[in-house]
Amino acid sequence: MSVQNTLQIQAHRTWLIIRYFYLSLVQFRREYERYENKVMNYSRISGIDRESLRLNTEELAGLLEFKSLESLRDGYIQKLKNLCHSVFRTEDRTDPLDRYVSDIFHEVSILKEEHYTVKTYAPQYERDSDEVELGFILDDAHTVFPKKLAQIRYLFGKARERMEKILPEMRSMSIVVRSLYLHRSEDFIRNAYPKGLKAIYSHMYPLGAFEGYYQVAQSFYHSSFFREALKAFRLAENEYSAATSRFKELKQLEDNEAGSGNGEGLPRDPRWTIRSIRAKIGRIQKRRGKTRNTRIKPKRFDAAKE
Repeated sequence: MSVQNTLQIQAHRTWLIIRYFYLSLVQFRREYERYENKVMNYSRISGIDRESLRLNTEELAGLLEFKSLESLRDGYIQKLKNLCHSVFRTEDRTDPLDRYVSDIFHEVSILKEEHYTVKTYAPQYERDSDEVELGFILDDAHTVFPKKLAQIRYLFGKARERMEKILPEMRSMSIVVRSLYLHRSEDFIRNAYPKGLKAIYSHMYPLGAFEGYYQVAQSFYHSSFFREALKAFRLAENEYSAATSRFKELKQLEDNEAGSGNGEGLPRDPRWTIRSIRAKIGRIQKRRGKTRNTRIKPKRFDAAKE
């Protein structure tokens, strides 16, 4: 296998890691919020503090949804775990993200089994009037449910922090750059952060969405996907003012830390980038005018082939 093919495979796996991570994060948030709302509702109705709340079998089983837990673990986290192993793990080391994801898989598995026990076996002991076994199951669940959910939430928080730190390493991968942009309207990106893709760009690029849209536009432009490039260049153009303010902040920080030797440096001055953007917008528009005059269909981008 050629070096180029190997890099392409790794880039594709990296994109899938991003995708499955945010898919699993968003789904877990929904499950956690649903659980919290139900618990607080029972607490409010009964007038009993949640720490002292005691639910019956049906109520306890209804706090979680078995199918959702199964989908979360087997549909997303299992795939994410395998991908992290293939990308990050070597014989003597791995990335913290890989460890966090493995721990999340383990904790979700325990939670799923605990919920299955409440849902399946507790009703049997209830019908048989076996108060001892029933009490053991319910007591255990009242402890395990909140403890495991809190631990999974904590691990997702640590995993997200790590993801945000390694996102800048992925901005040179055209598959990642394009895929993030093309999936920007999907739930797992829109709901991962309040600002969606713009928030992800803020972790990837010093100048945030301005650089993010510019980089994807450049990728489309140099592959002759001019229609997609024009849209992305326009989005970058709309972020110019915010990028200019951010650049001034970064420059001020660098001036204040002169001599610190951190070696990070400044991103490209957005005034130069906006010139490139507007020049390329002009070229694309000029080309489209010629295309219309000669009635030649413009090349369309096919995400499935890229």
